[in-house]
Amino acid sequence: MVHSPETKTDRRVLYTKMFLKESLLELMKEKPVDKITPTELCRRAGINRNTFYTHYYTPRDVLAEIEEEFSAQIFESLQGNVMSEDAYGETMLIEICRIIYERKDFCKILLSENGDAAFFESLTSLGKGMIMEGWRRQGIDLPDEKMEMFFAYIVNGSIAMIRRWAASDMKFTPQEIAELIQYATYGGINGMTARGE
Repeated sequence: MVHSPETKTDRRVLYTKMFLKESLLELMKEKPVDKITPTELCRRAGINRNTFYTHYYTPRDVLAEIEEEFSAQIFESLQGNVMSEDAYGETMLIEICRIIYERKDFCKILLSENGDAAFFESLTSLGKGMIMEGWRRQGIDLPDEKMEMFFAYIVNGSIAMIRRWAASDMKFTPQEIAELIQYATYGGINGMTARGE
């Protein structure tokens, strides 16, 4: 079978980007993305700088593309079976933990001190409205601003637990870490339900 020049070019671009992404993640084991220079990244990937600048401006742009692909994977996975009647966000949380576990090498880097903490906060916004509506159905009747603060508390606590999970080489299964997060979350929810406004 004869491949068209366009197909070969597309494949070459995919390989180039793959090498840059893998090299960036390797470098991020040593330092934060903003401390990595294009020259350093190109040297690690075995790619010249002109090729790099054809696709990206900075190493952070490479990271942003990795994160976008990961977000799309999570969103696609959630769309099918989660964005329906998951009142407490349980199914969503288990699914997110499962995907993090499947991409553990990548996630351990993102969750490390050299990673991008804001990225995981943005992931939680995928089901924010659904989760907050579920809490309201459970009896948490707070003004919107207080509900936002409660959500931020739960999210940051969950991210801290997932970060600790990653640091311990993910010894718990995705189901176990999701259950632990749910247990801590329910404690907060029950307290808020009992307390009211």
